[in-house]
Amino acid sequence: MPIKKSLFLFGLLPLTVFAQGDNPIITVYSTQDYPIIHAELASHVYLLDQVEQWENQMSQQLSANPNIAIQQAMQIFQSAAWKPAEERLKQSYQGIISGWQNGIKKVPAILFQYPDPGEENLVVYGETNVDNALKRLASWQQQKNKEVAK
Repeated sequence: MPIKKSLFLFGLLPLTVFAQGDNPIITVYSTQDYPIIHAELASHVYLLDQVEQWENQMSQQLSANPNIAIQQAMQIFQSAAWKPAEERLKQSYQGIISGWQNGIKKVPAILFQYPDPGEENLVVYGETNVDNALKRLASWQQQKNKEVAK
């Protein structure tokens, strides 16, 4: 797995137009506490607190009595509503697994993964606007290219 560089960019770099040959795959990691702006620019958006939300939603349907709760859970597992609920749970865990595999340390985080194995994956932490993260990334890359050209 390629080494990732973290871009801790909190408005320090000027905004420029995104100029990258190969467009990266953009994955956003967040929670419901950090709504994502311009999520349509991302390939994937994972809300890492969805498992907890799913568990809370499911547990609200169950009795406080453990014996009754077991029966209720069995009924849920056998109902037609279980398949979509199970799929939501799988998708929720997929975000957690993806974040862990990609070394995400905190949220919000926007991960840029390049298809070229020679390119390093980059993460912008603390940004909830995908468009702003793209502009910050472009600015950083432009500065990097100027340094290489010297």
